[in-house]
Amino acid sequence: SMLARTVPRLGAAIPKVVAGNPVMRRLVSGNATSTSKDFGQLTRLKVLCISEIGWLDNTTLLNDFTNAGGLSVNQYKVGFTPFGDVHPENARGASQLIEAETLDGVVHRSLYDVGWNHSFIRQRFEEEGVDKLLRNNEIEQVIISHEHFDHFWGLPVALEHCPSIKIRIPHGFSQEGLDFISKSGHTGELEVVRVGNPVELFPGAVVVNSPTAVMLGVENENVLFFNIKNKGLAVVTGCGHGGILNLLDYAYEQLASEERIHAVYGGLHIAPFEDWDEGKDKIIEAMKGYNVERWCCNHCTGKVAAEKMKEAGLPVEGGSGLKGSQTKLFLGNGDALEISAN
Repeated sequence: SMLARTVPRLGAAIPKVVAGNPVMRRLVSGNATSTSKDFGQLTRLKVLCISEIGWLDNTTLLNDFTNAGGLSVNQYKVGFTPFGDVHPENARGASQLIEAETLDGVVHRSLYDVGWNHSFIRQRFEEEGVDKLLRNNEIEQVIISHEHFDHFWGLPVALEHCPSIKIRIPHGFSQEGLDFISKSGHTGELEVVRVGNPVELFPGAVVVNSPTAVMLGVENENVLFFNIKNKGLAVVTGCGHGGILNLLDYAYEQLASEERIHAVYGGLHIAPFEDWDEGKDKIIEAMKGYNVERWCCNHCTGKVAAEKMKEAGLPVEGGSGLKGSQTKLFLGNGDALEISAN
């Protein structure tokens, strides 16, 4: 179709650069997937950014890792909040409220990640009404993208309001992570999403475990794919550790019936610490070939990456820069991606 990509599919070389990690594998090995191209449709999708800012200052965070032994150290041993008192004022965290309406008019709400700093995420939940929704059982699940501190350690705040909520995590969690879930007071169902076994959440929505090994000993990431009638696919990531090009390839090869990706939301992990090199230029260049209509990036994408994406002509949607966000380049705290079939 006219909307098909204009560049050849890239091999595994560039996605390795995206993840910054030599252990990258393809998202699915061979044809090992149980998702068909037809996984239903939505009439409406809203991704509300509760918070996209993982931490306030890069240098402080990197120094904390260095002092603890480097980027391969166990994250539970660094002394970060809530397990210690290493610079708690630097902690924030990532969390999204996702509202999806299926063709039959049923609205499904999910919390995708739960932030990090408890007082900050508690405040953001209150400001966006997430606390009330949880108390009224109007959010049906918590989906944790991956085990990193800034996406997962705010879990007790969500469970204060609804301890019985279903939680979905990617396969590969550490024993410390599993213990943290139970110690946080979780009384509901815990489902593990396995690599090569995508889970349909409801018609038009699927969660896929993207295999990857990243810093601090964390493995794998749950990525969300939504199919909006008349618009195409929306890809929602936590950090995109598996490589944004890999995720786009997966969407086209496994899910996109009309070769169309309408929107990408979330952390793209291109320049999380604002560093740049030629390999990252190649990623931006390759992204142009996927004809994504809306890029709503934030979190670990890197401000420099968002700037470069705009310079390259990619349709980047900025935000308000309010409620704790540090830039208008990102779809930030309190901002939302909204897609409607009409």
